[in-house]
Amino acid sequence: MDIQKAVSDLLGSGLTQSQLAGLIPCSQSLISALLRGARGSRVSFAIADRVRVLHGERCAQPAKEEV
Repeated sequence: MDIQKAVSDLLGSGLTQSQLAGLIPCSQSLISALLRGARGSRVSFAIADRVRVLHGERCAQPAKEEV
């Protein structure tokens, strides 16, 4: 998953850009740039990894129970 999609999903989960920036931590302007695709692959590993972890925690689909 690309970082732009992950940030979009996280914001779609109810977080504001400022709240997401506080959880990563980074600036709100970086969140805005990531959402616009203005930073692309030029983001640090630490930030990209934190976005990935938060996405897994907040946006992962619950496992379906077998009947």
